[in-house]
Amino acid sequence: MQEFSWKARSQNGKLLRGKVRASSKREAAALIKNSYGFVVELKLQERNFWEHWHTKLSSKRLKLSDKQSAVFFKQLAVILNSGVPLLQGLDLLRQRTDVVIGKVCAELSGNLQKGTSLASAMQQCGKAFSNLAITLVAAGERSGELDNVFLEIASYYAKQSELKEFLYKATLYPLFLLIASLSVLCFFLAYVLPMLASVYSSLGAKPNELLQFAVSVNNFLSAYGFEVCLVLLVIFLCIYHSRQQLVLLCLSLPLVRNLHAMVLEIRFCKLLGLLLDKGINITDAVEVATATISHKERVRQLKIFNAALRRGEAISTAVGTVTEIFSPLTAELICIGAETGYLPNLLNEAAQILEQDLRDRLEKVRELLAPLLLLVAALVTAAVVCSVVGPLFDLFAALPEYN
Repeated sequence: MQEFSWKARSQNGKLLRGKVRASSKREAAALIKNSYGFVVELKLQERNFWEHWHTKLSSKRLKLSDKQSAVFFKQLAVILNSGVPLLQGLDLLRQRTDVVIGKVCAELSGNLQKGTSLASAMQQCGKAFSNLAITLVAAGERSGELDNVFLEIASYYAKQSELKEFLYKATLYPLFLLIASLSVLCFFLAYVLPMLASVYSSLGAKPNELLQFAVSVNNFLSAYGFEVCLVLLVIFLCIYHSRQQLVLLCLSLPLVRNLHAMVLEIRFCKLLGLLLDKGINITDAVEVATATISHKERVRQLKIFNAALRRGEAISTAVGTVTEIFSPLTAELICIGAETGYLPNLLNEAAQILEQDLRDRLEKVRELLAPLLLLVAALVTAAVVCSVVGPLFDLFAALPEYN
């Protein structure tokens, strides 16, 4: 396959330009004429060895975030609704969006020019698109409602991005207070308290235990500063290497475990409702939704749930076998949806109820953590002040009285 740069005139006279991959110049001209209009200029784009491998390696690292996926599918749906061909729409989107989306559009356009379907072209883009998006696009191509599918995918990713931003904001303020308190404590222990201890020693006042400890820490850092930096670097690398295990350990804490279970249940209900709404078989939908979850125990339970569905058991019976996955409200809504035929709608309703409950719980946790961390910071400050003022009072008490 060769890459050609081209210029073309649309039927309304607008000048368009871009790049296309084809096996020959004639094939490239035919692709451009069918998608954009009259070919004005067509040149072979030559690339050296380093450019070829840089493009190949960078394409493997491309991955769209939830916000970028929402922008991509929303704008692509708008372009398709306006009657613009898909290849031309990808080229327009590449020129209007950020660098990552532009690279994904270029790679997707090159895959489409090979004659594959859109879902296959997305699958060839590596990790840029999730299995959920590829499955839904394939269903949209079969049903002929690709623009509506794009809007549904964009809406899902937009809601996921909003939920993540809310989670980040809920933990940002307590984390900021904790880091600020630790930073102030380290600054006082390493710099301020040793200076005061030396002043008190020169005046003949005896430092207390905290000041003596601060002096010891300062002397140790002065003598072995380089070695301490190396040890901290090794610890940081070990933590980074074991970050997944540490995350799992944090997620196993009682309060965090319950909140994380709610997040996974919300995501699963949204995914399953979206897949079922587009006509995908429930067993295939459960399999696709399960692939987006990384929690091993929950994945095992979902596989048991899917195996029960494949054996032909009723959804209400299959839900009863995995009570740890679904909350009582979600299980009840699933059973009602299966009996009435409104399962996708009730799954979305369950996700909305759970999301509101999650927001309320996080707000309560943040309201509890903020004053608690402020209290801890106040106690640390009080301890530092007492360690500074104590020797000063002893020094004043040792002075002779003035007559």
